[in-house]
Parts: sequence; C-alpha cells; structure tokens
Amino acid sequence: MVAPNIQKDIANCFSEVIVNSIIKEIRGDVFCLLVDESADVSDKEQMAVVLRYVDKCGVLKERLIGVVHVAETTSACLKSNIDSLFEKYKLRWKQVRGQGYDGASNMRGEFNGLRALIMRENRSAYYVHCFAHQLQLVIVAVAKKNDDISDFFDMISLLLNVAGASCKREDMIRQSQQERVKKAIGSGQISTGTGLNQEQSLQRPGDTRWCSHYKTLKSLNSLFPSVIEVLQYVEKDGPNDKKKRQARGLLDYLKDFDFVFHLHLMLMVLGHANSLSLCLQRKDQDILEAMSEVKSTKQKFQQIRDDGWKSLLESIYSFCEEHSIPKLDMEEEYIDRHKPRKKTNRTNYQHYRWDCLNSVLDLLLIEFNDRFGETNSNLLTYMATFSPKDSFADFKLESLIELAKLYPDDFNSDELKDLAHDLPIYMDNIKVDERFSGLSTITELAKLIVDTKKHLAFPLVYRLLKLVLVLPIATASVERCFSAMKTVKTLSRNRIGNKFMNDCIICFVEPAFLATIPDKVIIDRFQKMENRNRKMLL
Repeated sequence: MVAPNIQKDIANCFSEVIVNSIIKEIRGDVFCLLVDESADVSDKEQMAVVLRYVDKCGVLKERLIGVVHVAETTSACLKSNIDSLFEKYKLRWKQVRGQGYDGASNMRGEFNGLRALIMRENRSAYYVHCFAHQLQLVIVAVAKKNDDISDFFDMISLLLNVAGASCKREDMIRQSQQERVKKAIGSGQISTGTGLNQEQSLQRPGDTRWCSHYKTLKSLNSLFPSVIEVLQYVEKDGPNDKKKRQARGLLDYLKDFDFVFHLHLMLMVLGHANSLSLCLQRKDQDILEAMSEVKSTKQKFQQIRDDGWKSLLESIYSFCEEHSIPKLDMEEEYIDRHKPRKKTNRTNYQHYRWDCLNSVLDLLLIEFNDRFGETNSNLLTYMATFSPKDSFADFKLESLIELAKLYPDDFNSDELKDLAHDLPIYMDNIKVDERFSGLSTITELAKLIVDTKKHLAFPLVYRLLKLVLVLPIATASVERCFSAMKTVKTLSRNRIGNKFMNDCIICFVEPAFLATIPDKVIIDRFQKMENRNRKMLL
C-alpha cells in the first residue's frame, strides 16, 4: 500500500471523485470558465481550469476541475486541452456563459485569442477581463507615467537592496524596533495584548502584484527610525565604497520632505487599491457588487483630490515632527532638489498640491475610466437593474428583458413573453416580503430566493439571475491553484508527474469535498480501476 504506483492510484481515485462531485453539483446547468497558465518549478507550462457556478442552494461557487500541462501557450493549444477536459467530464460548450482571463493577447484576443475561439462555440460565453488584473494595470500605469512616483519607487527598491541586503542588517532592524517598542511600553505610549507589537521587518514587494508594495511602504513607515540607524551603520562601516555612497544618498533622500510627501501619498493610494483588490478576489463576489466597489473607490479618489489635501498634509507634518525632518512652508518658493539653483516660479503649495497630489490622482482616475470602461457595456447596464439595493430601486422591466435577449440559448421567444409577465409579479412579491428587505447584493438575493423556494414559483427569473451571478470577476481562484502547485511540486520534489500533480492539487484545493468522501467509495473505485488484478485486504 505504500508503493508509489499504489499511492498515485489512490490520489487519482480521490481527485476523480472530487471532480465528479463538482460536475454533479453543477447538474448540467450553466457555468463560467476561469483559465490561466503558469510555469511550475520544472519550467513546465501548466493550465488551471476553474468553473464558476451556482449550486442547488443558490450559493455561488468556484471549483478547480483540473491542472493540465500544455506544450505551448497558443490559444489553439489551450482550447484543445480544454476540449479534452470537457470531453473527459462530459461538459458541453453550450453550458458556458462566461469567460474570465487576464489581459494576455493569447487569452483575450478578439480574433484569434482563446476568448474568440470559445465565442465561436457559444456566442453567450461573454468575456470579462479580470478586475484584479485591471486594477494592477492602473497602479502600474501611474507608477510608470508619473516621473516623481517612478523615482520614488526606484529609491525604495535601492533602499531594500541596501538595508535588507544581509541577514545581519535585517536583524539590526528587528533589534532596533524591539528596543523602541520596549521603551514605548515602559513609558505607556503603546498598549500590550495578544497580537500586538509583533516583530517586524522590511517587506519586499512581489514581482507581479503591485498591491504588495503597500505592505512594503507600511513596514517602512513603522520601521523608519530603525532603517535610518541601519543606513547610518552602512555609511560608516559598509562593505565597500559603493554601498557607503548608496547609504549616504538614501539618508539624504529619506530625511527630505519630498520623500515623506510621496510616502504618505502612495500609502493612501495603495491602501485604497489594496482594499479594492481584496474585495475583488472574494470567491462569492458578484459582478454588480464588484462594479459598485470600483465606482466607490473612484469616488473616494475624487473626494481626496477635492478635499483631502488638508488631512494628507497633517499626517505628513506629524511624521516630520516625530522623526525630526524639516517641514516646508507651503507659501515659500519651491526648490527642486535636483536643480536647487534654478528658479521654479512656483510655491511649495502649487507644486505638492497641483503638480504632485492632483497630478497623480488625475492620472489614476483616467486609468480607472480607461481600464474599467470596457466592462461598462449594455450587458452590465442591464444587469444593474437586478440589484436589490434600496428595496430594488434600480429595477427596470425593459432592461431585464433586453438582458434576457442577450442569451438566446436560454430564453426563446415564448419564454421571453412569459418572463415579461413574471417579472412584475416577482417584484411585487419580493417587495412585500420582509425577508428580502435590507439585501445589498444579488449573491444574497439568489440564496434567499432558494431558501424561500421562490425559485420554484419564478423559474425564469431565477434562471436570469443565475446568468448574472456566474459572470466572472477575477481569476483569483486560479491563482490560488498555482499557489497550491508551489506547495505540491517543490524543488526537492520536481520530478512529480503531471497526472499525479493534478490529483494532489485538486485534493489540496478542495478539502471540503475531500472530507466528505467515504472510504468505501474510494476502496470500490480503487478495486475497479482498469488493469488491476489485485484485491485489497479489508
């Protein structure tokens, strides 16, 4: 029973039972397709396929059904492998009602991308660009197009390489912070308790997630005195002249008002972006709520642009006072630190308020409108009228009928007439039912409709609601599968086969299904496997 082949067969039994349970839970209903690819530690390109669907209880779910090795990442190759997976589990392209990918051309290409190939199979498989990826592109665009912000992050990168270049320097930062915390606790400046005053270190940002820069800036903000001490040590006793010069330049930059301003500006911007990113990556998030969150974030940035200058300046001045950094009088003439002798003919207020704060926020708002504007189609406009917010204030019969017409495979001409008749009755029924008051999302609405059995009274309305729910938001579930792949296939276990890896990842990602599988089901499946002539001892 501990032989490698036996272990692989057992893992395969578990994974096949899990996937078949997922397929059974879909019940031949519609679903959305989430796909992405990534290389494993052996530099093999792997494609993860996740299905987004509504179960019989009205609960929105995203489940992994396979991680497939692909020889190349062309759209034709990806489509061929998805075809094989669909054939294996008896899924049909006619069930697909949405596609969710990142912005790669092989995925979202309008003519030859995977998106286009699937649309030829099913015209109702509408594509939505991953919201989290679009947010990523917004932040990247701001960092690249604004020179001040670009210079700021270049200096942060240099700081991480100098201050965190060795374990010794990282230990110095931790030790310095511990001593400061002890003094603060002794003087009563900070309180103690479970989870408070944890050991900290400079956080390095990820290569692909710009929201991870928020953690970097937060750690720098809280560890600022300790970082200064380490830089002073490097300047004095650095390993070579280059490091000493870098430390000296960083000390000059970190003690300048310009750095403090951009630190707090980007903490504010990335803080709101990080909150939005976490919201978009929830598995139960629906597209209407996602669009609402994007809109709220845009309004927040606009509000900061209009009225946020005073509060931002107060936080900057407070930081300067705490760390003995010279404050600038906003009415004095601005001096460019790169060209100190050149007249700027602008005050500090004009530079930092208009050239820095407003310039960054204007660029941010433009990018938000450009990146998320492509999703503001008629499809989403019609869907918005399904929202239960404010006692179904956005309900419009005509819009929901137009929405149903976008799904000709789900509603024929007779069903459209029945739907037009059922919708007003449905709305009158819902509004007088106190159980439906106070709802804010269509995810909550779908579950409550099933709980109250109204989906039996209004099957066409519920069918339309499910089509709205399965439309994808983000590919976070797919990326979580790749995180699991790093756990299953490691450098010390890099020869694991593709099939065995797929089986292990499915078991790892879907523990809820795994826990419900009876041992007898696995034993029976194991005994019935092809080419097996041995019996298990019971």
